[in-house]
Parts: sequence; structure tokens; C-alpha cells
Amino acid sequence: MKITLDKPVVNPQTIDKAITDLVNSSHRDDFREIIAWTIRTGLGEKDAREQLINTLTTCISKELSKGLVQVSIQQLEGEREIRAAYEQSLQPIYPRVDFIVKSGAFDVWTTTYWFRVTSTVKLDDLSVRLINNEITGFRSGIMQAFVTLAYCGHEKENPEPFTLFEKKKVLEVKLPEVVRFE
Repeated sequence: MKITLDKPVVNPQTIDKAITDLVNSSHRDDFREIIAWTIRTGLGEKDAREQLINTLTTCISKELSKGLVQVSIQQLEGEREIRAAYEQSLQPIYPRVDFIVKSGAFDVWTTTYWFRVTSTVKLDDLSVRLINNEITGFRSGIMQAFVTLAYCGHEKENPEPFTLFEKKKVLEVKLPEVVRFE
């Protein structure tokens, strides 16, 4: 089963605020080098910091939208009986953002920032189309996701990641409007 998400559906203000706080205060030193590289492109420090925040926010929003919807639908497909209401805690997903400084074809400098997402997904008013026991579309359904977003730094398996926000509702979407099955 392959699905396509027509548009990112995570609330960008929630993530933007968390990333802004991360970059400007609690983990400022983690981002010093990437900001220095960005300043070398001709941006001032303020613009470099804003560009970094916008890049991180955009990447995390897209990953959350796609990851939460994809994982939820895959878990739904394994159900014998599809209920009108459904709630489940999902396995963590680990979005990452890679920054690469290039000179021609060569990578001069690279760094990766990892995040950990733990979530609970709730589906209400769910009605799906099935063909040969495979989900092919939604007739109705509202999906809500409640997420804990943590910053892991440069280590994906950081045992003590910095929590940006906890159990916040970041997603509410009418499934038939944004999810297509291919």
C-alpha cells in the first residue's frame, strides 16, 4: 500500500515556537557552527538564525505529517475489524535534518540534528473502503495526533533528549481530504 499526503498538516506554530526556543536559548551552542557557515553565505547573524529556524521547522513539520499518517494507516491495516473510533500509541519516529556545506561536488562540512517523536493517534468517525481486505480509501475520518517532540542533538539514540513539548495536539485532519492511496 502506498499513500500520498497532499499537504503537511501539523500545526506549524507549535513546532516553530519549540524550534525557536531550542535554537535561541537552551541548545544555542549546538547550532553555533551551522549559523557560522550560513553567515559566510552573506547573511547577517539574525537572518542566518531565522533561516535555520525556518529550515528546521519546515523539515520537522513535513516529517511529522507524513510519518504519523503513514505509521497510523499501516497499523490500521493490520486490524481485523476497523472500528468507528480508534486510539493507539505509536512507536517513536526519528526525524532528522542534515546540513551539508558543499564546494563544487565536494562536501566540506556536514552535520545532522536528530529529533524523537512519541505520539498517540486518535481516529474518530472512521469509515474506510476495503477491496480484497486492503484499505483503498477513506469515506470519513478525523485523525488527531498528540505528540511529544524531543531534541536528541547529534545522537539519534540520546538517552536523555531535551523535551521541546509534551503531549501537545499537533495534528487534526480530515483523512479523505488529504490522504490518497496509490
